Amino acid sequence: MDILVTEQSNMVFHNKIEMTMKRLIRQSLYHFIMAYTSHILGQVKTLGFQQATAMSISLEKDDLLAIPSK
Repeated sequence: MDILVTEQSNMVFHNKIEMTMKRLIRQSLYHFIMAYTSHILGQVKTLGFQQATAMSISLEKDDLLAIPSK
């Protein structure tokens, strides 16, 4: 579980998505066989790619900062 404390405040950040995914995997393995759990996780991965595409998130070579060569 990722828990980070910000430097400027006493607020604690909990990575809820990671905790939710771990819970999904644990419950899936408990209730189903490994093959079905792998299928579920593949569908979750595909959904993530589809949502990233729908949100038009992309990086191009020109978007990245380059260190000038010496």
